[in-house]
Amino acid sequence: MNLKNSLYTIQDVAREGTSVSYDLLLNAGHTIYQAHFPNEPITPGVCILQILRELLEEHTGKQYEITKVKNVKFLSILSPVKTPQVTFVIDKMNDGATTGSMMVQAHVQANDVMITKISMEVKSEE
Repeated sequence: MNLKNSLYTIQDVAREGTSVSYDLLLNAGHTIYQAHFPNEPITPGVCILQILRELLEEHTGKQYEITKVKNVKFLSILSPVKTPQVTFVIDKMNDGATTGSMMVQAHVQANDVMITKISMEVKSEE
């Protein structure tokens, strides 16, 4: 299930060196937030990982499967009501030429507040 254009929309993309950042607008009216949690919506961690995977695919033009989540630090709550605009930054992508997998380091921030730090491995489905 893709979340792009339903849970979030891309507002802007910026590339600087090897990193790329996506400014997103979260949709507080999405059905995910009705269950997580009514009257106090919070973006589930699994949705944050899914959004990152989709943005990585957007950036590279390839399809990926998340094979390993090495490290995730949820440092702050991501509320679509209190923080509807958020930035996902893909800091580093290390391609494992021999394994076909890629290590990705990224972070999520809003208004200069760090929300999540992520280190995960993906494998191209192509």
